[in-house]
Amino acid sequence: MDGEVVRPGFRAFVARHAGEEARSWLNGLPSLEARVADRWQLQLGGKLRGGVLACVRAVTTVDGEPAVLKLAGPWDRPADEIACLRLWGGGPSPRLLEADPELGALLLERIRPGTQAGACGALDVADVLQRLQISPPPAGLPPLPDVARRRIERAREQGRANEHRVSWALQALDKLGREPRAEVLVHGDFDERNLLRCERRGLCAIDPLPAAGDPAYDAAYWVHANGRPGRRARFDAMVAALGLSRDDGSRLRDWCGIVAVHG
Repeated sequence: MDGEVVRPGFRAFVARHAGEEARSWLNGLPSLEARVADRWQLQLGGKLRGGVLACVRAVTTVDGEPAVLKLAGPWDRPADEIACLRLWGGGPSPRLLEADPELGALLLERIRPGTQAGACGALDVADVLQRLQISPPPAGLPPLPDVARRRIERAREQGRANEHRVSWALQALDKLGREPRAEVLVHGDFDERNLLRCERRGLCAIDPLPAAGDPAYDAAYWVHANGRPGRRARFDAMVAALGLSRDDGSRLRDWCGIVAVHG
């Protein structure tokens, strides 16, 4: 399936994250899939790699076109994702074909070939970022500082960051807040795993966790690369690709440190 597979332990991860609510949702997932498939006249295919908090599978539309069905749990924010996908209009992201925020159901364009971007260059990544980061952002998105703070606190609760690192990250977040930048629509989970190659449009970003805030956050997420090696080279390449000033480069460095704590 074009290199896409379900992440191992999806059901276990969801159950750990949302407890009894998640187990109840998982039990009802087959009937929900059948309900949505009947409503949108879809032929269900195999499961795909998606966010660890959503069920994603290949489908075929009534017109015979390949597509992707994403079903988000009640703990997720499908209405925010839907609003952003509509705003992006299929440029730097998959086209939104159908949506029902109450059911957490999204029918998306199937990106072809859909392989992960892997070691894509900073110039290509910067181009996608600049198309994603619309200003002003849609109303109602959570403020990025609140999102980042929750992620830092969760890292502490889960034992992924010690008190020293958490304290530094919270102080850095406060410092960034005292020097605010114009808010943009932030993807919120801009790891290279969420960048797919599209034969028609180059790179496409999937699975946003959108927020309103500093554009440097997404760049920092890509630089951090989920803790993989080569972060210094990625940082330098991103500074050059975005043409950042010394001050903005320092700001990106702070966000990189924050993402390293909570990521």
